[in-house]
Amino acid sequence: MEGEFARLLEKSFKRLNNEIITGTVVKVTDREAFIDFGWKSEGIVPLKELGYKPKIGEEIDVCVVEPETEEGYALLSVNCARSIKEWEKIASDLEKKGVIRGRIKQRVRGGYKVAISQGITVFLPMSQVDIMPVTKPDDWLDREIEAKVLSVDRKRRSIVISRRKLLEEKRAKMRKETLEKLKEGDVVEGIVKNVVDFGIFVDVQGVDGLVHKSDISWSGLKTPFDTAEIGDRIKVKIKKIDREKERLVLSIKDISEDPWLEVNKRYKVGTLVKGIIVREDKSGYWIELPDDIAGYVPVDTLPKGIKLKYHHKYRFMVDRIDEEKRRVILKWQEERQK
Repeated sequence: MEGEFARLLEKSFKRLNNEIITGTVVKVTDREAFIDFGWKSEGIVPLKELGYKPKIGEEIDVCVVEPETEEGYALLSVNCARSIKEWEKIASDLEKKGVIRGRIKQRVRGGYKVAISQGITVFLPMSQVDIMPVTKPDDWLDREIEAKVLSVDRKRRSIVISRRKLLEEKRAKMRKETLEKLKEGDVVEGIVKNVVDFGIFVDVQGVDGLVHKSDISWSGLKTPFDTAEIGDRIKVKIKKIDREKERLVLSIKDISEDPWLEVNKRYKVGTLVKGIIVREDKSGYWIELPDDIAGYVPVDTLPKGIKLKYHHKYRFMVDRIDEEKRRVILKWQEERQK
């Protein structure tokens, strides 16, 4: 009987959908207490679980583990009721406190299980882990975190938390303080939040900023994906502050002086240079030259049968400087390429 009771009780705990019922003790034997809890039949609670021998008429909180046993009685549990009451107390305390600390213990579908100090497990959705997308989920395992209580579902006995929500609230406060001290023209350090085709999103001390792809390099040949990855710390220059929308317009290239101002000194006609193939169009190849200068080789100037390979380095001769289009026109060198 005790083994069966333990099995049913464990199953009941796993379901966690029991309701607490207050019953009255109507009979006590050496092994069990019989409880009138409002059903047609009485229920029984093993004294071993109860921990003492109750008196007739005493009220006890229980929950139903099995509606009806072979003997015709309902199987009740006080431990289940105690567990539910303890869970309710913890849940209420967490709701009042609002912020909890815990350790990420396990990856599950859609997020993580987080163990908190009160001895219960809460759920952290993947979308609520961080402000930035989580690219390496396993790196978060066993990490201690602080998070905000997002919701408490008493019917399912589940608590959902959000680290992202807490970070956003902290960033909102930080953002106002940061905007007060930032000035256009400042060079600052930020953390890359996201990288997309049109630019790089950067968090500058709690303020969102964007480096448009046109502000990445003077040559215009570097793409956002060539330049940064999520989580990188990069230096940027503040071009504009939109205080109303609390956003920054940022630049990477403006940190340094425009190299084109001295292009005629650095790339004299007839000199040999080495560059890397970074792009191809119908008319020729774009070459990334030293000093963030764009080079270009017209395809019709290449010897027949020559096809340049992407990301390979080749030697060229400076043919002329195209001031209007800001590019150095190059010629293929017949000598052996190294």
